[in-house]
Amino acid sequence: MRSVVSYALIAIVGGFVGATVSKGDDLYQRVVSHFSSAPADPDGFWSTPAVDGYGKIHYEPDAAFKPVVGLSNKVVFQITRSEGEMTRPNLGLERVARVVNLYIASGVPADDLHFVVSVTGDATPAMLDNAHFQQFYQADNPNLALIGALNKLGVKVSVCDQSVAFHHFPRAWIDPSVIHALSSPTTVSTLENQGYALLQM
Repeated sequence: MRSVVSYALIAIVGGFVGATVSKGDDLYQRVVSHFSSAPADPDGFWSTPAVDGYGKIHYEPDAAFKPVVGLSNKVVFQITRSEGEMTRPNLGLERVARVVNLYIASGVPADDLHFVVSVTGDATPAMLDNAHFQQFYQADNPNLALIGALNKLGVKVSVCDQSVAFHHFPRAWIDPSVIHALSSPTTVSTLENQGYALLQM
């Protein structure tokens, strides 16, 4: 009789533990699913008011430290890294586009922006013309459309010729939309001496 009762108790306890573990696993899966799925943004949450399709922003009109109309608005951006896939625009250039969008959204006219981009180091291949980019990466250069859009807004995109030389790229391989600079360090130092703020991208 005792053995029957023992088996019954073992079965009850086992069922309880199994149900608890099952519920715990279900709860764990729901928590993981909640944090791993990207939240959905409402329509119009993101925008690209100046550089169409690049550097999306979420603009808050009452945020502090917004760009001010009438200031010098002189910025030199230094991009040294190649992040992400080569078949997508360089993330540093995307960040430049985001800053442009933020300034324009804040009411600063494009004509009042004095922005220079200095590309060097691992980011240098992003400046290749399409033919030579295809030669290395078997894809069209995804940066050229973004550079063109920035140029239309008066943003000057330059490449460090020292990095071009270190990569063993002939100067002619750099896309014509990109300005050849002596070097990135001298570009940054010269512009800082002229009152430009430096943003490392």
